[in-house]
Amino acid sequence: MFEQVRAKPVPRPSAWRLVTLQAVVALIIGLVVVVMAPGVWLEVVMAGALCVLAQSYFTWRSLRHFGSRYTALFVVATSQGLFGKWIILAAGLIPVWVTQPDLSAITMLLVVVVLNTLSAMLAPILVK
Repeated sequence: MFEQVRAKPVPRPSAWRLVTLQAVVALIIGLVVVVMAPGVWLEVVMAGALCVLAQSYFTWRSLRHFGSRYTALFVVATSQGLFGKWIILAAGLIPVWVTQPDLSAITMLLVVVVLNTLSAMLAPILVK
């Protein structure tokens, strides 16, 4: 009467595209800044690298339990990934600002906001 059906694994989305896009955009912004405003290239490169590192952590952490039968695992992992992402950004930016007062904090924050906003806007398109 009832047949046993084996559950099919849920394929993980290709979230690496988001990290790649963020790295490429950070590189492009860095190249433009080297030409247009060479005085702030270090801030742009440091903030871009930090954003890519934080996004990589978020992607790894949030997709760790993707497709699990227990939805709570995915929700908790995503929350921890987002929290960790912002901890990585804060732990990377604040020491730089404290030890290097000549670096522009506004430029670094602007790069962080632009890259994370771009990732958030393109995530529904790139992560399938």
